[in-house]
Amino acid sequence: MTESVRSRPPKTTWVTCLLVVLRFIRFCVDWVVDLIFSYIYDRKPKEVIPPIQKPFLAFSGTKLAKLIRTKQLTSEEVVGAFIERCKLINPNLNAIVDGCYEEAMEEARKADRFLATTSMTETELSTAKPFLGVPFTSKESTAAKGMSFTFGSVCRHNKKMKAKEDSVMVENMKNSGAILIGVTNVPEMNLWCETRNNVFGQTVNPYDTRRTVGGSSGGEASIISSSGSPFGIGTDVGGSTRMPAYYCGLFGHKPTADIVSTKG
Repeated sequence: MTESVRSRPPKTTWVTCLLVVLRFIRFCVDWVVDLIFSYIYDRKPKEVIPPIQKPFLAFSGTKLAKLIRTKQLTSEEVVGAFIERCKLINPNLNAIVDGCYEEAMEEARKADRFLATTSMTETELSTAKPFLGVPFTSKESTAAKGMSFTFGSVCRHNKKMKAKEDSVMVENMKNSGAILIGVTNVPEMNLWCETRNNVFGQTVNPYDTRRTVGGSSGGEASIISSSGSPFGIGTDVGGSTRMPAYYCGLFGHKPTADIVSTKG
């Protein structure tokens, strides 16, 4: 090895220096952005979401389903409690953009009548109707018959767009016995990382109403984490279900592609 080769500086030295400079610039930008937005948002009062009054509002969908199947709770009682919870907290959160409360209560009474007369065992019910009598919510961009279907678009809202039929996902949930109580807010066309649009406005985080709930399934994360719905339907390509869930202390599951039809 010659002296000139031995004295040549490592090729990675300039790359390392560049990375250090870029990291410092990133740190400075983050600090300035945090300072600006903290000044803007931390001055706003933090709205407090009322605590739940009925313990079962914090139960999972599967636990509620079992309690309803075993007649420890009625579907009418459960659905009614979640609807009242939604009415109480939604003015603070702006999560539900279209509710079907009267229809949901009628479906709950039908579920109770079915349970009172069916000869099916609990095991058979858990297989045929695993979510019988349990309320749920769905993203507004996922078609639910008769419900708002605007994708947060002013153009579609002006045309008063309503879903003409259920999406496959909503239909599957209804076939399982679950009862839709409302659809929730999304960013326009589902194309943003927070849940805000010019039709319904912004949905906020129930843990701190000055903070974002994420997107695009932010309405679902907001209403579920505040016990307004035991579970719900979101959609996810690049984190649209998982990120809002993360922001709100929930679990958001993205299934393997083509396991569930996205039609509708």
